[in-house]
Amino acid sequence: MPRREDFLNRIDARLDEADRDGRFACMLGRTDREAMGRLVHSGMLHSPYPGVFVRSELWQSLGIGEQQLRLARSLGAMHPDWTFCDATAALAHGLPVSHRQLSHVHVCHLGSGRHSRGLVRWHATDAGETTFASGIRVTSLERSAVDCLLSMDFGDGLAVADATLRRLESHTDSLDKALGRLGAGRRGIRQARLTLSHADPRSESGGESIARARMIELGFVVPELQVEFVDPLTGKGSRVDFLWRLSDGSMVVGELDGRQKYVDPAMTQGRDAVELLSAERLRESRLTRSARVVRFSFADVCNADYFERLLDSFRIPRRPGFQHG
Repeated sequence: MPRREDFLNRIDARLDEADRDGRFACMLGRTDREAMGRLVHSGMLHSPYPGVFVRSELWQSLGIGEQQLRLARSLGAMHPDWTFCDATAALAHGLPVSHRQLSHVHVCHLGSGRHSRGLVRWHATDAGETTFASGIRVTSLERSAVDCLLSMDFGDGLAVADATLRRLESHTDSLDKALGRLGAGRRGIRQARLTLSHADPRSESGGESIARARMIELGFVVPELQVEFVDPLTGKGSRVDFLWRLSDGSMVVGELDGRQKYVDPAMTQGRDAVELLSAERLRESRLTRSARVVRFSFADVCNADYFERLLDSFRIPRRPGFQHG
């Protein structure tokens, strides 16, 4: 068997083994890394970090979150002493982390001499209590959430805070105490406290949290979350994402449309997209007997001007004392 074919078979075996372990292949030897580099140049492989390799087709098929988790597992295998923190740790704990927060892998270290460059961002801090989540060593759930609150803007931070409260099955007290203990004197503490003051464990997804953050930033009255409407014909309950009760006694339901509810097997429960869309239209027709329904996508939420005009068109009230514009 030709030597090149032997090499390619060995590489395939390494890539397959790494894929089964939910990570990417790590090549530490110079000869192997140089040979793998030629395969990267040919387009067959992708290298997200020096010494880490994955088939290009697999890399492109993965979502950003899964790319980051597999990369962190790979780096953890190469550097067993590393402790991941901030957005990387939050992702490993299963918290909703915005894609825009996943451009770096965050790692704790003690002392000086490490400079953040390229993919890895170093945090000169003691990791404190650590645990394993998603196959990597990470800071604790509360510490990871606090780090995110300190470093993230309102919307992304609120998504993490809401989900952390759901996981802790508590009100803001426990996370507030953790913020006071772990965030005192650190940059971003004012923003972190503001974000946490609006946290609500009833929010069921990161997208809903970011939408609510946008509503707050635009000065709208904060909606009720996950209110249940009962269909008088069937007796079945249906929860809505957002609900506003207007001064004239009418109600407006807000629904965040997401592609995930139509394609994620955990949410579709074996039903196809056509069946789900039909059921959603029927559900909405029943809701409109009790309230007007405003639907919006995540893209709508990100377009602040459009989102503001949309909510204004449904007469969603502003908070008392809010100064527009």
